Amino acid sequence: MSVSRIPTRQRIVNTALELFASKGITETTTRQIADFAQVNEVTLFRHFGNKHGLLLAVLQECLQKYLVLAQVGESLMVSDISSQSDLRRFLKYYIQSSLRALESVPELVRSLVGEAGQYPLESRQALAQGINQVNQTIATAINDVLVNSRLQYSLPPIKLANLLNTCILGYAVITLTSDVQAVWRDRDEFVSTLVDMFVQEVIPTTQARPIIDIPAETVRDIILQAKKCSPRDYAIAYLLFGAGMTAQNLTNLRLQDYQIQANHGLLRTQASQESNINGRLVPLNQKILGHRYGSATSNPLSAYLKIRQKDLQKDLKDLKDAKANHDTESMFLSGDRQPLSLEEVEQLWERWTQPYRNLDGSPLTLDQARHTWCIEMLARGMDVDSFCIISGIKTKELQAYQTRLNEKLAIDKAIALDA
Repeated sequence: MSVSRIPTRQRIVNTALELFASKGITETTTRQIADFAQVNEVTLFRHFGNKHGLLLAVLQECLQKYLVLAQVGESLMVSDISSQSDLRRFLKYYIQSSLRALESVPELVRSLVGEAGQYPLESRQALAQGINQVNQTIATAINDVLVNSRLQYSLPPIKLANLLNTCILGYAVITLTSDVQAVWRDRDEFVSTLVDMFVQEVIPTTQARPIIDIPAETVRDIILQAKKCSPRDYAIAYLLFGAGMTAQNLTNLRLQDYQIQANHGLLRTQASQESNINGRLVPLNQKILGHRYGSATSNPLSAYLKIRQKDLQKDLKDLKDAKANHDTESMFLSGDRQPLSLEEVEQLWERWTQPYRNLDGSPLTLDQARHTWCIEMLARGMDVDSFCIISGIKTKELQAYQTRLNEKLAIDKAIALDA
């Protein structure tokens, strides 16, 4: 297209971008831009006000081109993403394309870094908005990749995009302003390392069971069913829903693992393969899904422990040669006075929950009790870091619980509209 057929404003922007990229911002004057664009300098000022106004237009033009690059990359890559290896391929493609785009305008990047303190607030704000727009586009692409690949990540996609683009821009600045080999051997090493850092934190969603919690009214009925069976059953059900205990946790609990501190009950779980945490303390909630079950000193567990202590003393009197130690006794015993097994915990659960079903008709499973506790803790406002400590759940595995909570909150909001 001939120069005369390009709109004047666009011609000035194109010329400025070319000169800024080749000579730098400081070394380029408005007169030079006007001359190369074949316009009067007054015309340039009429469109952009001053050099900083023109720079703002150039930056917006660059970001739009960058967005096009990102969107093209997304359309090329996301449609056939289906595995973790494809996620790696997508990230590698995007990082390399982004670096090539930045390195194609070296003087512009150098000038942007070196003269950033001289730009007016309007230019800095516009640049930040443009970067946020790029991040949003890439966050959408990353989310599509994770969904199509059936993968999860501990951070939301927008934070991943922010971090990814920050790393890319940082590498480009180092490359164009210093000796990059003092930091990275070459670009391939940087790209591979960055991709590895992102990919190693994802987990396949297919390896995780679906997060299905139990409605509050059903939880109440299950606990009542357990209460009808025995004090031991009542105490176990209380721990499942009030402290998120797993079957393994229950079988490992000892009598001394229940403590009372500051008028609140605490349970100490033992090290196990599933939690990989030694001596984890878990608070025993007195209120479960809006219903209170006593206090720290008077609840289903404390009532059972009183009976348990009496039985222990009787056993020790009857067995004069017994060497059983109060501090090492299992908290829950089976009918034959042996420590409760995993199979017996499953049998107890089936007995209490036999009348109930999930929405799809499937029977309730024991891990749903823990799912229910996890979602209730998050719903009551517990921060992620604290919750990971008491639950033993890794941060990157918590997203599934947060997603389920968000679904419940969305449904509640929709129902509230009919109130």
